Amino acid sequence: MKIYSASNPPEAHIVCELLKSQSIDCEVRGEGIFGLQGEIPFGENSEPYVWLLQEQQQEKALNIIRQFQSNNIGEEWRCNHCGESNEPQFGACWQCGEFAS
Repeated sequence: MKIYSASNPPEAHIVCELLKSQSIDCEVRGEGIFGLQGEIPFGENSEPYVWLLQEQQQEKALNIIRQFQSNNIGEEWRCNHCGESNEPQFGACWQCGEFAS
């Protein structure tokens, strides 16, 4: 099931890898269509997206995506687990994988 529409392929891969780091099975789809924007109508149908492979993981995945989106705007944050400084677009610490709080 489609769980997240991204603005571009790198964003889709960031979200997908974030989900995978939490043992959520997913994959990026629609990357090929993204390159055709301008040739086909621009919009949600031409954006890459993250596809959830196991529907029972939906709630956990949506919570992680919400955290990612809320941390994507703002200032750097410090990890409560290891103390590492992280850029605002990261929903999990790049050093230890702990989620932003």
